[in-house]
Amino acid sequence: MQPLACEVIVNKPLQAVWDYSNNPDNLSLWLNDFVRYEQVTGDQSAPKIGDTARHTYTQNGKEFTMLEEITEYNPPNSVKLFMTSDWFDMTIVNTFESVSADQTKLFAGADFVRLGWFMKIMMLFSSKKKMQADHERQIHKLKELIEAEQ
Repeated sequence: MQPLACEVIVNKPLQAVWDYSNNPDNLSLWLNDFVRYEQVTGDQSAPKIGDTARHTYTQNGKEFTMLEEITEYNPPNSVKLFMTSDWFDMTIVNTFESVSADQTKLFAGADFVRLGWFMKIMMLFSSKKKMQADHERQIHKLKELIEAEQ
């Protein structure tokens, strides 16, 4: 399966885009089906490589949890996460680049690195186009939320 990718220009300075995007309190505002974030290891206010957190989502009325591990952390320019669950594992890469004093290029990528048998079956019925469109909707929602911040 090809990676999901979306790039947007956010009309806010680099640090503002970084801060909003990487604040766990904002995840439920832009991630589909997101329920809660729980820090497992490390300090949420001072993230570093190796820190872990649990993300809980709901799908078809049932909750599932993913474990997030920070694998690269270069504020305010990039963060790479490894997300694992019983159904699949994926790598998330977000990069932030200052375009001007008040504009930031945000790239958000997601790549499935392992699919369990259940997800392999689900992928047969779910189009790559739909998954890409959902990914883009989430990133555009994130852009709108950041731009609405005072």
